[in-house]
Order: sequence, then C-alpha cells, then structure tokens
Amino acid sequence: MELAGKAIHYDDQLTDEQLAELHKNYQDLWDKLKTLEFTTAKQQLQVLYQEPDNIRNYEAGFYTLQIRYINDTHHFDQFAIIVNNRSTFNDSKDEIVLELSQFDNWAALEKAAMTAASDWCDKMKK
Repeated sequence: MELAGKAIHYDDQLTDEQLAELHKNYQDLWDKLKTLEFTTAKQQLQVLYQEPDNIRNYEAGFYTLQIRYINDTHHFDQFAIIVNNRSTFNDSKDEIVLELSQFDNWAALEKAAMTAASDWCDKMKK
C-alpha cells in the first residue's frame, strides 16, 4: 500500500504526509461503516471510532460496532476493527486486526473491513 505516494512496509515510521492521508482514510472508513447502523424494535447498532489523542504519531484507528438492546441497559454486543501497521494481539472472534502493509491499496483494506463488519451485523440482527 502507498500513502502520500510512498510505499509503506510493516512497522514503518510514517511521515507527516502519510499520517495526514491515513487520518483522512480513517474518517472515510468510519463514514462507510456508519452506513451499517440500524435501529429495530429490539436493537440499535452504532459505529464508534477512536484514534489516539496525538495525531502526529498515530497510525491506528479503532472502530467498534456496538449493538445495544432496547430496554436493557446492561446488554450489548460489539465487534472491534483495529487498523494499524504493527502487530496487535487479538484473540476474540468479535475482533479483526487489519495491518496496512498487508493490503495493496486502501480500497482493498476498506473492502475487508466492510465485509467483516457486514458479516457480523448479519449474524447479530435479530
């Protein structure tokens, strides 16, 4: 994958220009993931997005698809999507880690994220 016209490799330190492009891509992915949000009589899905406070050094985007159950404040299900360029420990079936350098381009990464999110949503809809 390239960011700001420069190929990135696993565990690279990204330039300011690459981080700026990555930040824009993360916002675009969040907008796409939000298209999956829904509300039914029993459930409500919301897509949350978090990034580190220090944008100059950040490379990770954290997305959480969270289903809350109407009239049950303590019951919810969630699916996490973590996008970065470093290895991240994950051991949950309700979590996926997408490493930037494993994809040819942003569109391919976005497709993987949307497919995983859509599959999880379809499984969880009741």
